[in-house]
Amino acid sequence: MLFPSEDGKRKPVRVAVILASMLFVTGCGIGKPKPLLSGPPAAAQVGPAIPVAPVERPLESARFSRFPCGILESDQVAALIVDPPEKVARGGGREGMLGCAWSAPNKPTLGIYHAVVKPNNLAELVEVKEGNPQQYPGWRELSIDGIPVAEYVPRYIPGACDLYLGISDTEMLLVEYAVNGPSSSQYWGDDSCAGARKAAEFVIANLRRA
Repeated sequence: MLFPSEDGKRKPVRVAVILASMLFVTGCGIGKPKPLLSGPPAAAQVGPAIPVAPVERPLESARFSRFPCGILESDQVAALIVDPPEKVARGGGREGMLGCAWSAPNKPTLGIYHAVVKPNNLAELVEVKEGNPQQYPGWRELSIDGIPVAEYVPRYIPGACDLYLGISDTEMLLVEYAVNGPSSSQYWGDDSCAGARKAAEFVIANLRRA
């Protein structure tokens, strides 16, 4: 490779020198991105079952409805999907539900949805479950930060765990976390419900701050 000198003549410049200069200038951008978290996240703080209505500490859904994919911060996505989260893709809702889904190649998937058709609150869902309990295997009622939660293992998504959050007397959110195939979660292993509970804890805390 040749470059002109000040006197108009061309002098050879070694490629190695150029590469070394490029490495010096851009060195901070070379290598794998660093994780956002300094260590594994703490497990969600789960409480006992509480009445599904009335919800004593309801949440406003307006922030979620305006921008569902903005309900989680980058470090929270890292804690749930992959850390660092540079390759995480975000998608839309699903039939009958407004929301967002997060995924990355060979990593867990997460969907957070606002039910807009019946059953669209936790009391209605409990009524449906009581009439057809076999459709809700592993059903468990609990609470997270004062919000009633129903947890079960859906039949239609292998390796998934569903959590329905009764955010008010008339509204609920679905948190669906699934470990895909042989790839376990970076921080939650094969425990999809642990990942779903942590996602629910993040959502509740973020809505409380809205």
